[in-house]
Amino acid sequence: MNKIKSFFCLVRWTNLFMIATMMLLVYHCVMSPLSYYLGPMALPPSYTFYMLVMSLVFIVAGGYVVNDCFDVVTDEINKPDKLLVDKVFTKRQSLFFYGVLTFVGVLLGLLSSIMILQSEFYLLFAVLLLITCLLYSYSSTYKRKFFVGNFVVSLLVSSSVFLPYLFEILYLSNNVSMLFETKDLVVSVLYFVLIYTAFAFLLTFIREIVKDVEDYEGDIKIHCQTIPVVCGVNATKTTLYVLISLLLLLLAVYGYVLFGMELYVAMGIMMVIALCSVLLAVMIYRAKTQKDFHNSSAFAKVMMLIGLLSMIFLR
Repeated sequence: MNKIKSFFCLVRWTNLFMIATMMLLVYHCVMSPLSYYLGPMALPPSYTFYMLVMSLVFIVAGGYVVNDCFDVVTDEINKPDKLLVDKVFTKRQSLFFYGVLTFVGVLLGLLSSIMILQSEFYLLFAVLLLITCLLYSYSSTYKRKFFVGNFVVSLLVSSSVFLPYLFEILYLSNNVSMLFETKDLVVSVLYFVLIYTAFAFLLTFIREIVKDVEDYEGDIKIHCQTIPVVCGVNATKTTLYVLISLLLLLLAVYGYVLFGMELYVAMGIMMVIALCSVLLAVMIYRAKTQKDFHNSSAFAKVMMLIGLLSMIFLR
């Protein structure tokens, strides 16, 4: 396999693309009312935000690399054909990639924070450092713990939806009069951001548990305490049905809100996602093989991307 292609597989470029897409959609679509009503000065300069996006992309890319370094034994059992560390890249090379990617990501985050927040840069920078530490801790420890690993990675993915809003609030906090002027609009935008954050959290949580079922055989052999290993596959399926029910409830409430605001296209997309959620539950119910659970996980990822694209129709 070509090493450049292998590197992009190592950093999960499709997942990085989704993270960048989420952040850009929140910035340009969900938060667009602020610039529409108050002019371009209501939002931070675009280039500083793009630096923040690249910062998170590099940090998460590093997280994927170090995750594969810790998962060599499991991956040899669960997906030997996709093993990259120790097969295409040595562990030393992989750790070098991790160090460079993380350093560049943290540096970009620091520069973006200083440019937009000046002396109070540490507020945003602390969040990025926390994400960096959680990614490493997830790979080294939390991933093998009951429930905690799934919760942490879901929190990290959904943080990419909330981070642009935090960036905006910290920016406005330097201009108290503008923040006071926009308080009602800021609260309204927060409502939408929280809904999409919850949507990303729930779907990621569902997907991570499905992936744990997919990796069940390998996790047993290395004594991981994942939900399927501790509770069994059938009980895990029941947990997934509960989470999918919560997702359906969120989609129903949000669909009702969108209908009241006459945002019919966005509402239609959410209803499609609701139907897909029912289909996902059926897929999980029928799943028996590793491939079945892999397909369910891939389907959940597509659902998330389509659901997040509904932000385009909020403008």
